[in-house]
Amino acid sequence: MHPLRAAGRTGGLVAAVAALAGPAAAHSGTTHAGTPHWLLFALAFLGVGAAAVALAAYRRGRVDALTGAAVGFAAAVVGGFGLVGLVELQVVADTGPRIRSVYPALSLAVGAAMAVGSLVVARSRWPQRPRYAALGVLLAAWVVYPVAMPNGGTYHPLGYVLVATVAFAVGYVLYRDAWGVVQSLRRDRRPLAAGAAAGALFVGFFAFSAGTLTLNPDPGVGAPTESLVLVLPVADPLVAWPAVEFVFPSVPLAGFVSVGTVLLMGLLGGLVAVNVGVLVQQARADSADGTTSVLGMVATTGATACCCCAPAFYGVLSVVFGAAATPAYWAFLDPTSPVGGVFFAASVLLLLGSITRATGGRRPVGA
Repeated sequence: MHPLRAAGRTGGLVAAVAALAGPAAAHSGTTHAGTPHWLLFALAFLGVGAAAVALAAYRRGRVDALTGAAVGFAAAVVGGFGLVGLVELQVVADTGPRIRSVYPALSLAVGAAMAVGSLVVARSRWPQRPRYAALGVLLAAWVVYPVAMPNGGTYHPLGYVLVATVAFAVGYVLYRDAWGVVQSLRRDRRPLAAGAAAGALFVGFFAFSAGTLTLNPDPGVGAPTESLVLVLPVADPLVAWPAVEFVFPSVPLAGFVSVGTVLLMGLLGGLVAVNVGVLVQQARADSADGTTSVLGMVATTGATACCCCAPAFYGVLSVVFGAAATPAYWAFLDPTSPVGGVFFAASVLLLLGSITRATGGRRPVGA
């Protein structure tokens, strides 16, 4: 498809979605702070569409790499602005849905299925790489931990060990199966810069969508009216971590930074950065395996960015369903629900698998 025709179709689809979402939003109360959610959704959709058109134009030789990268970056900023807006302006019920009572049993069932599936798949497809099975079992433990431990295991040493072990396991798989290419990125400035920019954009979006940063501080009763900085523990991810919480009402800006969130964002942001860096490096060397390799990596990175930023899904759903979408919000944020853990596990596996496939990780190697 010609890039101009693709852009026209994308614009028409955006207009259609906006036209359909507008009446729904008007009836569901999804206009917040004077900003209709359908407009933010249209911006997000337009950004994704423009990025896809830029990629298609580059692949067909319609534009050079510099132009394609500039358009793609601008599209990512526009799409990110819309998504962050959806996350920041939400309608959330004060109480969770009744279905929350089934979360613990569901978490145990999902975690057990993940562990058994990891052992079976890794044993059948990669018998020489037990590290794959180990990583799958660790991610299953991540899902089960909040319901298996007393009081959610918020201060239990095993939780800290689990978080550190997952990070170590991801690094070990990269070291064994893709370290040569990862090292080569350090000596190639353009792929390195592209990867760093993509990782930074992802971390910024993750921070807003996960609630660690907000440009819309709660102005309710008892909210601080002056700048405030506190040091306190925050239970995210899994266990309580030392954190610095801050509120600057005059900006406005609020949020927190903890040891755990830095570790989590560094892990996911690093995987996104490596994916994009490898993509740019392979495209420059003309060694990518056709359209499947390039589009597969882009799709994996983009989809995982959305999956990791769970509340963003609620923001998109609220465009159509309004406050009725709050069960999805609670399903992601409730620590006893398996949804957040499953999306984290899927994100890690998709991004890590994308890197190992793109760098020849499927070649037989010793364990």
